[in-house]
Amino acid sequence: MASIARVGIAKLGYNNLTRQLCKVTTTSNVMQLAFISHKSKRVDHRHLAPFDYFNKKYGFWDQLFDPMVDRCDENTKVIVVEGPVAAGKSKVAAKIAEEFEMVYLPPPSFEDIYITEYGYDLRTLDDRLSPSAQSCDLEKFLTNPNHPNVPAFQFHYFQLKYDQYITALLHLVSTGQGVVLNRSFFADYVFAKAMTNAGYMRPAALKFYSEVVNVAMLAVMRPHLIIYLDVPVDTVKEKIKKRGIPYEVNSKVFTSDYLQDMENVYKLDYLKNIAKHSHVLVYDWTNEGDVSSLVEDIELLNFDYEKGSKKMADWRFESVQEMRTKRQFFENRYYLHLDYLRHDYDVPELHYTPEQNEERDLAMKTVPGQKYSVGYNAAMGDTNIIWKTQTPPHFRSLRSHNSRDIKVLKEEVKKLKAAATV
Repeated sequence: MASIARVGIAKLGYNNLTRQLCKVTTTSNVMQLAFISHKSKRVDHRHLAPFDYFNKKYGFWDQLFDPMVDRCDENTKVIVVEGPVAAGKSKVAAKIAEEFEMVYLPPPSFEDIYITEYGYDLRTLDDRLSPSAQSCDLEKFLTNPNHPNVPAFQFHYFQLKYDQYITALLHLVSTGQGVVLNRSFFADYVFAKAMTNAGYMRPAALKFYSEVVNVAMLAVMRPHLIIYLDVPVDTVKEKIKKRGIPYEVNSKVFTSDYLQDMENVYKLDYLKNIAKHSHVLVYDWTNEGDVSSLVEDIELLNFDYEKGSKKMADWRFESVQEMRTKRQFFENRYYLHLDYLRHDYDVPELHYTPEQNEERDLAMKTVPGQKYSVGYNAAMGDTNIIWKTQTPPHFRSLRSHNSRDIKVLKEEVKKLKAAATV
């Protein structure tokens, strides 16, 4: 009965209530506007207070009365900067975000899952574990690409990027602010394919991995714009050397063949396919370049395509209720992660055995702060424990709340609140 009532209210809302609260266009596209505007053209732009998704749950009444679509404007977009290692993606992404009043999110790191809330590094447990039960992060992959957990490393990297992308979409629909990312999980196939071609992953693992990623893609919207910074392999190697990160400079992975393979998969596979759905801009970034020219090009792009076109189809919503449903999934991301999780006995390297799980569980019992939930460990300095009540957090993630990008978004929500004019 409750579900019937909810549907009835939703339909009533779309016909009457939400036409007052939200700008529903005549083309049945409830949020997509054509052009992105530079910040200099948004001086008199009004700012609605954001929905604080970190501290408030998107409940039943919010679904009816929260002015979600009114927050969306021409700059409510997702932009992803792609390119080879050390191409300068972070610098470009941060500048684009600044020029269009968006927020730049730094890429996720394995510290997000290996560093506990109390600052303990779980990777230090590796010397007590058998090789197949150990951790595997980017540094270990680049140092020892034949480690037995390298396929699992790539799968976990996908999970980190997917989780960040969900967070980016949650921020976008809750605040109306656009997001700029340094890479996304959509391009992860590039790395998995290159790893397979180099012999670091089996073809069976790549097949399973691709199926999993394809399932995950169905639940989210593709980026509005992909910017690819094109840098030749020789220059990439020079940039890696100049950047001076030891495990990159001395890596057994970053050979000319591997880097060329990545470039080929990027250009002949990923960019070719994503261009059917998103705008793609490619720039020769051998000697870097002027970001202002990128900004001008972005302003000329039309993001409002007609119904029936594949281009921007992910961002065409027939009703406000469709947007609300998406937003609920982004908030309760457990179900989005659950969709792709499954076992395949043909790829045992992607799963721990019962014996390996037992090893890991025994080692975890020695980690400080693991006896009780975070905030309830007196030995770690937690105080006022007797007066605390265990309430579920409003914002949930696979990663620690100390993650760099999550910290950035928390500060951004505070800024948007302070700048609100409505």
